[in-house]
Amino acid sequence: QRWNRLRKKLKFSCWKTEWERALGFLVTVVTVGLVFYLGNWKDFSKWWIWLIMFAGWAPWLWRQTTLLWKAWRVTREVRVFDHLPNALRKILSRIERRELAGQPIPYRDRSDDRYELLTKFQTILKKMGFTNIVILVDRVDEPHLVNGSAERMRDLLWPMFDNKLLKHPGIAFKLLLPSDVVYYLQREEKEFYERSRLDKQNLVTSLDWTGESLYDVACDRVRACAIEPGSNLSIKDLFDDSISEQELIGQFAQLRVPRHLFKFLYRLIVDHCNRYTVDNPNWKINRETQQKVLSLFQRDLEAFDRGMGTG
Repeated sequence: QRWNRLRKKLKFSCWKTEWERALGFLVTVVTVGLVFYLGNWKDFSKWWIWLIMFAGWAPWLWRQTTLLWKAWRVTREVRVFDHLPNALRKILSRIERRELAGQPIPYRDRSDDRYELLTKFQTILKKMGFTNIVILVDRVDEPHLVNGSAERMRDLLWPMFDNKLLKHPGIAFKLLLPSDVVYYLQREEKEFYERSRLDKQNLVTSLDWTGESLYDVACDRVRACAIEPGSNLSIKDLFDDSISEQELIGQFAQLRVPRHLFKFLYRLIVDHCNRYTVDNPNWKINRETQQKVLSLFQRDLEAFDRGMGTG
């Protein structure tokens, strides 16, 4: 179905690929018709009748067999997707012989075919109005097959560290990787760095946010949750007036990344709400609650950095 939608979008005609099947049907119908026309249906027991029909279907059978063999070889080399040989054969059979003969089918253990296919894929996207591709890699530690293992993250990511791929025209990569990967990057040999050329890839080993940036992110989140759009709310509006903006910025800087910041704010709000009843609420977080929750959260964060906590 996806192939048919793409074919219609690109106005790709594939009716010429059916001539072998049409030939087989034509030879079969003509042979059967002649036998019945001559009135001697017992001729079906003769071997040459079946040989004629087989000869009519021979081009179609030969093409489908070669395509199935090629599809099976492709499924062995392409490990990213779980291709089914028969389903891939059906797709390949909708492409004419002369067009398929010049295509870089990835059934060999080499990268040239894959880069040429990638370029052709970009050409198709440009026909559909997409001029560039941005690939964002994040949360590689969360899939169940990786399950937080640094070794498995390395096995997943290392094939991407190829300067030829990372500098491919029309494609931009942004990889947000766990700090566990840095340990393996520092232990790689010279050959790896010559292939990846990380010195040209704008590598940032530690992505720490400033307190001002985290404060702005928190304010944007508060405004996004506001009932009245366009209101000039701030994260400081949730805290007691004795807590200054600069004090909040300094504390947010200790949390380093938005992920830790919003976990801290969640704990802080929950702890504050648990201290008051519905009939006697308090809409401002006081300094005592803030200092207590921040101290506990920093302890958990230090344990996480040592690999002994969940973060």
